[in-house]
Amino acid sequence: MSRPDSAAIETGVVDVLKNVSRRPIQPTLESELVADLGFDSLQVLEVISELEDRFGITIPTDDVPATRTVSQVVERVARLISEQPTR
Repeated sequence: MSRPDSAAIETGVVDVLKNVSRRPIQPTLESELVADLGFDSLQVLEVISELEDRFGITIPTDDVPATRTVSQVVERVARLISEQPTR
């Protein structure tokens, strides 16, 4: 399985955010998950779970408090994918 490029990762992250949000949102890379998009802590955990399933990665919970914007989420997911051994 080839690794997704950054555009595919960004699209995947935005899709997950839209799925988890309970209201219509238009996330941008600068959007903050809590302040701008209105996610609560439970929704953030739901986002993490969906991202892990979608990209086949494990997101350490230590990373979660430092990850506040959509671009930080995209960067973190991309880094975790790149750190995986190639299949």
